[in-house]
Amino acid sequence: MIGKILILIIVLGIIPFCIGLIPVNLIDEKMRSIGVTYISGFLLSLGIFQLITVPIVIVSPWGFKLIVPLFTSITGILAVAGIGITIFLQKKGKTNFAAIKREHREKTTEEKVMWLIVFLLIAFQMFMAFTRTSFDGDDAYYVVQSLLTQETDTLYRIRPYTGLSTGMDLRHSLAVFPIWIAYIGKISNIHSTIIAHSVLPLILIPITYWIYLEIGKKLFKRDRKKLPMFMIFICIMQIFGNVSIYTNATFFLTRTWQGKSLLANLVIPAVLWLLLWIFEKEGYEKENRIGLWLMLFNVNIVAALSSTASVFLIALLIGVNGIVLGIQEKTIQIPLRLMITCIPLVVYGAMFLLI
Repeated sequence: MIGKILILIIVLGIIPFCIGLIPVNLIDEKMRSIGVTYISGFLLSLGIFQLITVPIVIVSPWGFKLIVPLFTSITGILAVAGIGITIFLQKKGKTNFAAIKREHREKTTEEKVMWLIVFLLIAFQMFMAFTRTSFDGDDAYYVVQSLLTQETDTLYRIRPYTGLSTGMDLRHSLAVFPIWIAYIGKISNIHSTIIAHSVLPLILIPITYWIYLEIGKKLFKRDRKKLPMFMIFICIMQIFGNVSIYTNATFFLTRTWQGKSLLANLVIPAVLWLLLWIFEKEGYEKENRIGLWLMLFNVNIVAALSSTASVFLIALLIGVNGIVLGIQEKTIQIPLRLMITCIPLVVYGAMFLLI
């Protein structure tokens, strides 16, 4: 058991963080933090998995045996590259990742109490998600699909409801998040159901809240005392958001492991977070924003990994922002650049239609 936990720590913790060193070296030092590095690496690893897996799903029904060593090798190489690039740039004096200058101010007692409440609320959600895991009708497809992949090495070629062979399920096969769950189960030798219901909430819940934290830093940059109040508000909205089975809060805490939940609760906030960063008018040099554009491009790949609905939803979200910002700034460059970041969604949608 200890060995399996160590593998999970390496695969879901250390490797994504090291991979994240690559994109964060392309953004301003003031934007960097441990959390931003980890989130960037985690999303980049998911994007790489999508690029590797979709062609194999289409071409080879039994391609999971190829995906596991290929993805493991690529992420391992990128993790080493991230460490090497950071060390090299630090020696050249072109980056100072180890000593990021940040604004330090003494927090009031009220702020400390509110941050403690934030921590307790998030910990409570993680504890409940881990110990009171819920089962949903969709698990009969998504989790079983992960388990079938882990146990038989097939890729969407067995019908989960009956166990009989079938053709490629086009509706689901290009959104390969269940295959990623199967990969984590295979590499750690843990049942896919345990990965989905018990492990992923401990990863995805804090990542989601960290993204909201970064959004809050932008919204309340002139009054950071309001930031913990914002986080408490988000926590309360999630905890008490189960007003129907269709809300993002319901998916967030009861279907954390499903691609639809990943899209609604992690990908969409990540898009908004990066848009706030990219179009920040104060404090950062424009030439250091190439990393943010690349991160937004990758988030669109992750959107395709999570759900086929992303083709419309994320493209619409970015498109509306591009039109509004283009009109506000009186330039065509902004919508054009945002259109480029949507290329993964266009390609994904075209594949869906052609296949």
